[in-house]
Amino acid sequence: MSDEQNDKQMINCHGSLDISMVGTLGDELKVALDSGQTVQLQAGEVAKADAAALQLLCAFFLDAQVHGIDIEWIDPSDELRHAASATGLSEHLGLQEMPLH
Repeated sequence: MSDEQNDKQMINCHGSLDISMVGTLGDELKVALDSGQTVQLQAGEVAKADAAALQLLCAFFLDAQVHGIDIEWIDPSDELRHAASATGLSEHLGLQEMPLH
C-alpha cells in the first residue's frame, strides 16, 4: 500500500460549512474513514458553520473514535470554534482546548 510514515488524509474545510455542503463533505469524510489513516481537517478558512455541518462532524468524530482513527485540526478558524462553542459541541469536536481569540 502506501508508506506507513506520514500516512494522513487531509480534508480542506473552507468558506461556509453549512447544510448545502453536507453531502459533499460527508462523502470526503467517509473516504477518509475508509482509509484508516489519521485525518487532518484544515479549517483555517471556515467563515461560518451551521448546526447541520457541526452534527456531521460530530458523527465523523464518533465513527473515527470507534475505528481508532485520530483526527487533527489544522488551524481551526475562530468562526468555527465560536459556532462549536455556541452549540455546545466544542468538546465533541476536540475544540475545547483551543482558546478563542
